[in-house]
Amino acid sequence: MSLPALARDLLGPGVAVAGGAVADWDLPPWPGETEAVARAVPRRRAEFAAGRAAARAALIALGLAPVALPPRPDGPPLWPPGAHGSITHAGGVVLAAVSREALGLDVEVAADVRGDLARVVLAPGEREPPALDAASGLARAFSAKEAAGKALFALTARRLALREMRLSWDGDAFLALTPDGAASGGQAAWEGMILSAARPGDRLFPPARLAARALPA
Repeated sequence: MSLPALARDLLGPGVAVAGGAVADWDLPPWPGETEAVARAVPRRRAEFAAGRAAARAALIALGLAPVALPPRPDGPPLWPPGAHGSITHAGGVVLAAVSREALGLDVEVAADVRGDLARVVLAPGEREPPALDAASGLARAFSAKEAAGKALFALTARRLALREMRLSWDGDAFLALTPDGAASGGQAAWEGMILSAARPGDRLFPPARLAARALPA
């Protein structure tokens, strides 16, 4: 399964995802976007341009008009009214997801998440989940929290420190509890990378779904 297809599967219905190799999406930025990376190194400029191009493809797939996506003063893209999106890139690949509801997407090269990052990733007393293919438990926790933080930022405009989040796990699914509320999602391993996708709330966490089904009509 392709990386975009995995992301669509993790996020569920109502989401458009586009992406792949950065080289395949390295199209010229639109007016209003170029200033953000004018002084960046070529690799960063290519990743930025590919992310915006993939995001516009996702907007079109969702039935929305493609627009320039300049960064907001606090960093993330300025999405058009009625749209929420997330862009991520690592290891020469890029992904963009767009929905009418908040979401977060993260991809990491599993080997790049080193053990010495545990002090900034894990909350006090928090344990790593089991490894998933090439991804260590710490890499899984790092990526899950990045995705959850993006999903909640779309609602609060506040950047959470990774140590402010505490994860619960059910297989490949996770629930992140934070001072700003909960986010839930899932993960998949892909060619030495770890992909995480999240939405605010607990609806993507299996125990929450089972509890909802058990409620009387």
